[in-house]
Amino acid sequence: MGMRIGSSSAGMASQVSAVSGWQQRQQGVKDLFSQLSAGNLAGSQKAYAAFAASNPIKSDSPMGQLGDALKNGNLAGAEKIAESLQKNRTTSPVSAQANANNQQVASTLSMLRGQGGQIDSLV
Repeated sequence: MGMRIGSSSAGMASQVSAVSGWQQRQQGVKDLFSQLSAGNLAGSQKAYAAFAASNPIKSDSPMGQLGDALKNGNLAGAEKIAESLQKNRTTSPVSAQANANNQQVASTLSMLRGQGGQIDSLV
């Protein structure tokens, strides 16, 4: 009744990678919104550029519109779009699914951290 370590390790490595990517996207959005709320146009443009460099953004999406506003130096417009994004994030029907996914990712991350030294060898 042995355990297949190889396939289990590959699956955990994939989960660690997915969690890491999700955390990076979350941090990028947090950095962008922080710069916007501070009223820092240059910082907002830099944060958006960093986020957009590693995340595909459709030009007609709200994030694409936010980027256009920043590109044009329209800080007030960008702030308005960001406020709308934040409001929609907490009130949209999709947010319930997103929250469930966030909880699943947090649970997976917690489980992986509980693996102790085994995780360090995967990353």
